[in-house]
Amino acid sequence: MTPPTPDVRRPRLRLRRNPTWLLAGVLAVCLGGLASAYLFMSAAASEQVLRTNRTIYRGEVVAAADLSVVSVGGGAGLRTIPAGDLDSLIGQVALVDLPGGSLVVSDAVGDGGLAAGESRVGVRLEAGRYPTGLLPGTAVLVVALPADGLATDAAALLPASVPATLVAAPAAQPDGSVVVDLTLAADQAEAVSRLAAAGRVTLVEQQEAGR
Repeated sequence: MTPPTPDVRRPRLRLRRNPTWLLAGVLAVCLGGLASAYLFMSAAASEQVLRTNRTIYRGEVVAAADLSVVSVGGGAGLRTIPAGDLDSLIGQVALVDLPGGSLVVSDAVGDGGLAAGESRVGVRLEAGRYPTGLLPGTAVLVVALPADGLATDAAALLPASVPATLVAAPAAQPDGSVVVDLTLAADQAEAVSRLAAAGRVTLVEQQEAGR
């Protein structure tokens, strides 16, 4: 008679579940889902807008290299210009000073057209008759100079000094003079043009009110 074979099977081990690890796993999954949702909503809410790569002074023409595209959060309340409008800004004129690295806001760039009652005059100035470092948008006075041979008191008959605004940076000429474009009152444009043609004007820089 064959003796019974002993049961050599190993006893089954009962796995014990740790509630702490289970809870940690559930929390990790939930946090991951919330993070993904937040990133998705942030990306969906961001806007592509235009930023200046350099300081664009008032009166300067905007070039393609002056602007770049950046992302900003939506709903920030900024009057920014969408990146899709980039081409329409090229060739426009800065209506205010735009610091480098700042966002371009609406109404800051336009066609640079003259306002009612304004004229634009080109003036050639010899060295020493204008301040150095003039920037577009600078407020200046166009001061009339007496003609050679006139008596001293004849200066009283010359037109009064005319307030004007520099449209663009002075353009240097080979002879050392510069040419500037000025925006000024239309009723003074003819007198300034005649005096400038005779070499009888000089520019004085003014401090704008509020600066």
